[in-house]
Amino acid sequence: SASSSSKSYSLTLVGQWIRGESPVESRLCIDVRDVAKAHVYMGKQPLSSSVWNEQERFILSTEARISSTDIAKELQKVAASSGGKVIDPNAIYADTDFKGGAIPIGEKEVDCADRLRQYFGGLVCRSVEETFKDMGRFLLIEME
Repeated sequence: SASSSSKSYSLTLVGQWIRGESPVESRLCIDVRDVAKAHVYMGKQPLSSSVWNEQERFILSTEARISSTDIAKELQKVAASSGGKVIDPNAIYADTDFKGGAIPIGEKEVDCADRLRQYFGGLVCRSVEETFKDMGRFLLIEME
């Protein structure tokens, strides 16, 4: 299965979380679907557009981490939706020791939401909860 043998760090990590092999960690992330949407939008811009500046870099991300406990709850709901047949929801647990380091969990780590809306046709990133819930759902389907 891709979740246990994938070269994708995120699939491997979330697979470990959902199988209860390691604690769920707080993460600053972006949904690959939002990256694809931004990529397509930029690809449609004419080269003369002001968005094409070689010096410009764009951060595609949610602006703040959510707690590992909140991510774990979303993954537990996903596991419970399978009736516990694939994964025991109680096997999923959060790393409650990490508080975020220099920037506490829940506080803004990057400032990008306004720029994403401005430069990427109004793009608003999916929530971290939605991203992990959907990834968990797809991993469970693969595990069945």
